Amino acid sequence: MDRKYIQNEHIVDRYLSGELTVLEARDFEKYCLEHPDFLNELPIPVRLKARLARRPATDSETGVFKAIPSKATHTALEVGEEGFDAEEEKFEWRRTSRGGVSKLVVIGLTAALIAAVAGAILYARQAGQLSAKLASVQKETQSQRMQPPGSVQTLRLQLSRAKPEQATTAIGWTQPPQLLDIYIDATEAKYSTFQITIDKVDEGRLMQLSRVARDSNRDVRFKLNSSAFGRGELLMKVDGYTWRGEAQEIGWLRLDMR
Repeated sequence: MDRKYIQNEHIVDRYLSGELTVLEARDFEKYCLEHPDFLNELPIPVRLKARLARRPATDSETGVFKAIPSKATHTALEVGEEGFDAEEEKFEWRRTSRGGVSKLVVIGLTAALIAAVAGAILYARQAGQLSAKLASVQKETQSQRMQPPGSVQTLRLQLSRAKPEQATTAIGWTQPPQLLDIYIDATEAKYSTFQITIDKVDEGRLMQLSRVARDSNRDVRFKLNSSAFGRGELLMKVDGYTWRGEAQEIGWLRLDMR
């Protein structure tokens, strides 16, 4: 019998429950007697360790316990208990039988606690970022919400032949909003009706006005609420309609409304 056999065959549990044969019990007791370090590591009561550490009685069935209980048996048990009090046995039992398990439990609980704290910190950080983002979105949404204009501002604009890279007219963010009365000079254009396409720079298309006729002063005129599309730059493309109904580019505008 060796350590591997004892572990694989669950010898200790079977010994404590009385399921071993006499031969197996004798072999186990002999191994414990010859290997005190192994005996000290066993998760068994201290009193039993003390008995297994002594030479077996010659008239016992297993080497430790007598076949028929007698006064001598009780005397041997009492002698085996010398030097151990209740508190010492309690401590020894916990150390040997549950020390390893307790250590694993402590390690597991510590790891779980660290993971929980890390998760809480990460959650708090993400929550803070989401709160800041939500506040920013709410502010932006508020700024983009259309509001009734409080006054009228007239703008007379000249078209740029090429698509401008910078704003051609700076209007700014008016508060309260204004109704922008926009006049586009189309005196030199050979068209009578026009198409106006409005895009927000770096975002996308906002609206398109079709078949807008110029007035008697040869101006293309339309009105726009300054709070309609929020802060940013508006890029306007003006096309003229040919007699076939085809749109031909004639100029550009870029309004800074920030």
